[in-house]
Parts: sequence; structure tokens; C-alpha cells
Amino acid sequence: MGPLTDVRVLDLSRLLPGPFCTRLFADMGADVIKIEEPRRGDYSREFEPRRGSMSCWFMEVNRNKKSVALDLKDPRQKAQFLELVKTADIVVESYRPGVLQKLGVDFAAARQVNPAIVYCSIAGFGAQGPFAHRADHDLGYQSLAGLVSMSGIKDGPPAIPGTLVADMQAAAMAGMSILAALHHARRTGEGQSLSLNLFDVCLAMVPGVAATYFGSGFVSQRGNNWLGGNFPNYNVYRTKDNRYVTVGCLEEKFWREFCHVLGRPDLIPALEKEEDYAALTEEIGRVIATRTLAEWVAAAEEHDACLEPVLRFDEALALEQTKADEMVLEIDDPRYGTYRQMGFVPKFSATPCAVYRPAPALGEHTDEILGALRT
Repeated sequence: MGPLTDVRVLDLSRLLPGPFCTRLFADMGADVIKIEEPRRGDYSREFEPRRGSMSCWFMEVNRNKKSVALDLKDPRQKAQFLELVKTADIVVESYRPGVLQKLGVDFAAARQVNPAIVYCSIAGFGAQGPFAHRADHDLGYQSLAGLVSMSGIKDGPPAIPGTLVADMQAAAMAGMSILAALHHARRTGEGQSLSLNLFDVCLAMVPGVAATYFGSGFVSQRGNNWLGGNFPNYNVYRTKDNRYVTVGCLEEKFWREFCHVLGRPDLIPALEKEEDYAALTEEIGRVIATRTLAEWVAAAEEHDACLEPVLRFDEALALEQTKADEMVLEIDDPRYGTYRQMGFVPKFSATPCAVYRPAPALGEHTDEILGALRT
């Protein structure tokens, strides 16, 4: 069994950051009860593709959870929720600021019935400030925090991130913060509210950029920072077969190895002159274009050259490293057959993560869980 089998979580969140955070708890054995509005439930239940009647997205993000359908606008069902709070350690929510207060199920209400409750709110911009009630998505938070402005080539447009960085980082940071608050609650009996927002997460995601700016006033943006594809030793190059490789030789020892893989040890000292970077990047690009992706991967095999292929997601899943890490699970589901899902990132030696149950149907556990409150 997982390390959190004695923890109960009430999950009021929807879509990605909150649900992924609580799925991490569920994978670690916590009893996670997803509280959903009747009829529609979590909006991600509507996403395509589907396995039978169930959204694949919803199944991936909400495995190991139970579902209770409650209309929190109904006084009787609100009372049932607060009865559940008495049995819980943690509540996670992602509503806009003020919504749950109006419903009478916010932290203040939860604390009245359970003084040790840890109540985590994940928002876009938080509960204060001029943006508090503004709606947005991952790209918007990254844009406002300056992250998008750093990606892309000099004098070109900003590059749109291909992944939901703010959402996923917020999920991980919320999980860590919740466990810290739970540790405090179990030591002292004192619960607390904690909040984090995706905009703040994006601001805090670049400590190197922040340290450079606070230290010297230097503003990282496209064309002037080594992470944006503007330096020859940290870049992407096209191969002969129109695939790509990445080069990430930040330390001199890796750069030397890379130059040997290229067959161009004469380029080793060229990295010392920043004014020559454009010409050096062009020369590396010319050399990389003489071989296929597979040839470059083979050439770098015995070297610490920080040269890697740019793989599609299906190719990444097929890697022997992915298999060795058991990052693809085969799920045998009596309702939807056998299918694959992502595995567990943390590897516990004594209390491993596991799949205990597939994602629940809407309200599947309502009678079971509410019935237990009456016994």
C-alpha cells in the first residue's frame, strides 16, 4: 500500500492542476473523494477521445479516486459535504475567489466542523489584486509572467510552449505545500488554508532569470539568453533526414565531447568568443545536416556529448529507458478492457504507488460514502 493510506482528500477541483495534484495523492494510496456537481461533473468528462462512455483524459487524471455527486447550492447536500469534511484531512478546490464562500463551504466553514482541516485553493491569479477575477489559461499566465517572451529566436515571434507548464508545476507545488500543512496539522491539531496561483508559479519558475535581473538588471528575452536557442552549445539542429537533435553542452567538458562527436575538435575554442556565435551555430548546423538522426544518435552513444534526438511522444514511450522506469502501465479494467496509462514518477521502496481503481463514473460512490456518514 502507498504511503498516504491514512489520508482522506476531498477534491472539489476540475480540469487539470487540482485533479492532477489529487491524483498524485490517490496514486500514493490516499482516499481521494472527487466532489462533482450532478449531471455534468468535471468538465473533462466531456473530452475526446473516449473509451466507451468515459473520456480518456478524465481517466488519466482521475484514476484511484471515488466520485460523489453533490449540489452544493442545495442546503441538505451542502450539509452532507460538511459532514464529509469532518472525516477528511484535506480539501482541494480550484473555483474563482469568493465562489465557495458564497456557497458556505469555504475554509471558514470547513474549519468550524474540522479545526485540523488543510484547505488548498488553486487559482489563476489568487484572491487579491486587480486580476483576481480574470479568467485565463496556461499560455496567458506564462505570457504575463514573462516566460513566453524568452522563448523563440532573436527578432522572431515568441514561441508558444507545447505543454501546460504552469498547470503541472502548480499541481506539484500544491502537493508539496499540502503535505507540509498536513504535517503541521498532525503535530499541532491546527489546520490552515493555503493558496497558490498559476501566475505566481510562473514568476517563481525561473530562479536563474530572477537572480540575474535582481543582481544586474539584465532582462532575459528572445535573442539574449542561453536557454532560448541563441547559443550554439544549447540549440536544436536539423539532420540529413529532416529530423532534429538537441545539443545542451553547458559545461566545457560536454562541449569538448560534442565537438569530438562532430569530428571537429577545432571548434572547441570557438565557444570562447560570443561575437562568433552566429557563425559557429551555422557551422554546426552544416555538419549536423550531413548525417541522419539515427547516425548522430549512434555517433554520440559512447560520449557524454549531451546530444539527444527530438522524439515524438510515441517514440519516447517506446524507449528502453521508459520501459526500464515502468512509465507505461497496462490497466485491466472490467468496464473498458485493457488500456495504457502513464506510470508513477516517484519510486518508493517500501510503499510503492499503485493503481487501486479506475477513474470513477459520475457519482459512482455517492450512496456508499454518504451512507457511511449515517452509520
